Amino acid sequence: MGHNDLPGYWGPSTSSIDWCEDNYVVSYYIAEFFNSISSFAMIILGEAACHNIGRLQAAMDKDSSNSTTNLFRYKLAFRTITIVGIGSILFHGTLLHHMQMLDEVPMLYSVIVLFFCLIESRFGQQPAWFPYLLAIHSVVVTALVAFTEGNIQFYSFHGSFGSLEIISLFLIYKVYQARKKEHRDVKRVFETGIAMYAIAVAVWATDLNFCEKPLAPWLWGAQDRKGDSDHSLWIVKHLYLHALWHVLVSLGLYMLSTVILLDGLIVQGWQPKIEWQGAGLLPITTVVGRLKKNE
Repeated sequence: MGHNDLPGYWGPSTSSIDWCEDNYVVSYYIAEFFNSISSFAMIILGEAACHNIGRLQAAMDKDSSNSTTNLFRYKLAFRTITIVGIGSILFHGTLLHHMQMLDEVPMLYSVIVLFFCLIESRFGQQPAWFPYLLAIHSVVVTALVAFTEGNIQFYSFHGSFGSLEIISLFLIYKVYQARKKEHRDVKRVFETGIAMYAIAVAVWATDLNFCEKPLAPWLWGAQDRKGDSDHSLWIVKHLYLHALWHVLVSLGLYMLSTVILLDGLIVQGWQPKIEWQGAGLLPITTVVGRLKKNE
């Protein structure tokens, strides 16, 4: 992974992983500069969504006959994305173990909130004990991640987060199947979001597994025969793919979370509409009125 002999403000890394980017190259105070800066994408998108949901809620509250509409859970889901971004900055900026927990544990909270939103919109209102069960699960996994090491820590986090992530992606796909014909916005947002998410995962895996590999080994072989090749200039590390992962996964997660919001609005009887902003990459949710009862 990232290696160099430069000293840094936060001292030696104590995290369980040191990513591909070389440490303390750009700044004495920031361990992984590009991985830290790119984490702001999560904060920007999370807060943009929270602001938009606040405007939606205010617009809906003006109609006293529909005052029971409550978008708090969706705002909380996007706010957890913001918190993940803050934790990611702290982790990549320091590479300290306790800062790593501030990155990973909020990821668990984020997927739990999204899972709850999906369960309620897909299967109806759940018993009062259900959110408490999820909260207890969060506390137990948080304790295991924060106060254990090795395999227990690894499998506690990845077992919980990974399983909930897969289930949530499956439920979002079911939303897509159910809504794509009558609600074209759901179709476009899902297809764009899942493509972003898939590309992001491929980029993450490439950075993780091929950090020191040359970008085009067949080209290097041709240059070696001429005796003028310098491999160190053209390796995967220098693409800063983990920073790109942050941007792509933020966009993908934002869009897939927007699908959950759209489904929730439809379930509550609203006709949602997407306005594409930011060069057509950023879906902003609005409502145009109430759905007819047969919809």
